[in-house]
Amino acid sequence: MKIQVLGSGCKGCEALYERVKKVANEVSPDLEVEYITDITKLVELGAMSSPVFAINDTIITAGKLPDEEEIKSVIQEHL
Repeated sequence: MKIQVLGSGCKGCEALYERVKKVANEVSPDLEVEYITDITKLVELGAMSSPVFAINDTIITAGKLPDEEEIKSVIQEHL
């Protein structure tokens, strides 16, 4: 499973990355979270706002900071 956080490097993007990384580690220590600040990747995914939380190149959320329970639920659905 490929878990990604994409954004411009702003505080909201960094906060989402830290939150997703924490939750992913709780779900399974083997999961890795990639933090991408390349705006072209955002465009490739079709995101109109950031930060973006994506799994396997599919946008889960964009432009918001989901809570830990929402992140956990989505990760578990994709396992």
